[in-house]
Amino acid sequence: MLPNLTDLLESMPSHAAILDAAGLVIAANASCFSLLREFDPNVGPGTPFVAVCAKFLAAPVSTAVSQGFAAVLAGELPRYEMDLPCGEPSVQIWRALCVTRLAGPLPGALVTLAEISRQKQLEEHILHDAFHDTLTGLFNRALFINRLDLAIKRLKRSPNSLYAVLYLDMDRFKLVNKTFGHVTGDRLLMVIANRLQKLLRELDTLARFGGDEFAILIEDIASLEEASSMAENVLRQLAQSFRLKKQEIFVTCSIGVVLGSSAYEHPDQVLRDADNAMYSSKEHGGDHYTVFDAGMRVLTQRRMEMELALRQAMEHGEITVHYQPIVSLTTGDVTGFEALARWQHPRQGLIAPTEFIPIAEETGLINELGALILRLSCRRLVELTRNNPDAAALTLSVNISGRQFKRPDFVEEVATILAETGIDPVMVKLELTESVLMDDADEAVRTIKRLKALGVKVVIDDFGTGYSSLSYIQRFPFDSLKVDRSFVGNMNEAEQNMEIVRAIIAMAHKLGLEVVAEGVELAEHRTALSELRCESAQGFYFSKPVPGEELDTLMRQHWKSAPASDS
Repeated sequence: MLPNLTDLLESMPSHAAILDAAGLVIAANASCFSLLREFDPNVGPGTPFVAVCAKFLAAPVSTAVSQGFAAVLAGELPRYEMDLPCGEPSVQIWRALCVTRLAGPLPGALVTLAEISRQKQLEEHILHDAFHDTLTGLFNRALFINRLDLAIKRLKRSPNSLYAVLYLDMDRFKLVNKTFGHVTGDRLLMVIANRLQKLLRELDTLARFGGDEFAILIEDIASLEEASSMAENVLRQLAQSFRLKKQEIFVTCSIGVVLGSSAYEHPDQVLRDADNAMYSSKEHGGDHYTVFDAGMRVLTQRRMEMELALRQAMEHGEITVHYQPIVSLTTGDVTGFEALARWQHPRQGLIAPTEFIPIAEETGLINELGALILRLSCRRLVELTRNNPDAAALTLSVNISGRQFKRPDFVEEVATILAETGIDPVMVKLELTESVLMDDADEAVRTIKRLKALGVKVVIDDFGTGYSSLSYIQRFPFDSLKVDRSFVGNMNEAEQNMEIVRAIIAMAHKLGLEVVAEGVELAEHRTALSELRCESAQGFYFSKPVPGEELDTLMRQHWKSAPASDS
């Protein structure tokens, strides 16, 4: 039996070994013995496997590995997995360890070690770009919000942990771009970022939010005076001239300052008030900072008015759905639509989702709004397929907010809407963002499994913009993945951007997920994505989102219908 066992191990692509119940090596393939003998020349049958691992792993990692092996060998775990950093940090090699319990007459374990250094490098690259601004190298909005959220929670626990946020917007920066060109404008932003960075303490956070907007989080301050002093320093530094290629440029900025308080629950609230204060500085003519105070609550009142109007809009049928086609990059056929909420106000006209979705999120109206969008879009697709039987294979993608997803009765609500509208569940795809999954991963997995039991598919949306790692995503039983428009829009600008998209698509395929790319606006985007074997895409290159009443015309005149399934 042993020769057959050895042949089996030799056929495996990774380092592999069989251990007995005591953790001693029974057999291993040649590559595994070769690896282990780099650290212990005497390794052979009968060698304690974990003892050799301890020689090339740091103490904390070695302890965790020992405990994992013990749990598997004792029958407490069926499998133990861990990514191991091996070697010195300067030449570090990553290997994926997997210990699988072997039952039967000869209990023990199968151990495999597969090198994953390249995967780790790509993961680090993707995560770095997901949290950093590509132009300046500063943190981006996503990471800033994460840091601000921690500061809010810290102040809740300890009232002395005071923080402040400075929201900066360059004055008349568009004039710089118009006069000197966007290349010079970008260089100026990089120099501005460098100047701002020099003003910070080690524990402060500076981020670029996009365009000419920056934000600074200063923590552990004693009073508002420290925040005001920082704002004055920023104004003073940016008021000094910038010299770019012998061209002298002067810019100023407007700053909104918010002092943290226990009244703030979410980062968006702090940023909203900082933004309002910044616009007050703009109204003063720029080169000015304004501290947010109760006198600016007029803007908050406006939001409350909009909340009331949004409630009435849902009651009076002002909320509609527009649909953006999702297109197969192989055939060019429309394979489905993404449902997008729109507010058709009787006096103000079409109100953008960026105005009313945040209000719906803050007030809890997003639950009712989300259910309404799902119900309306399901009905419309059923009607579309009734009028056009060839469209029976089309899918409907609907965004699900974090509040909706976390409701205890969410799955039951989805089931009710599916039954009410008569839509085939296999046509429905529910899209979740990474941030929705982070609070309680175990509960999120259970909810996703219950949704899939209904027959619907679950998609991870805006991949790469959240906080999760690639290995974290593997825990969730998704059907497909959407590459965020920020990656797609930049992939033709630099090789590294293309590599990020390539890595995301390759990772998704390895996990058995189909890929949809968002934000395709150019023929070059479509060509590149096709070459990367991305299955589907959506964006203005194919079609802008259209009202529901135009779907029949779009299907009839502009697109071939998707091929019907064999079922």
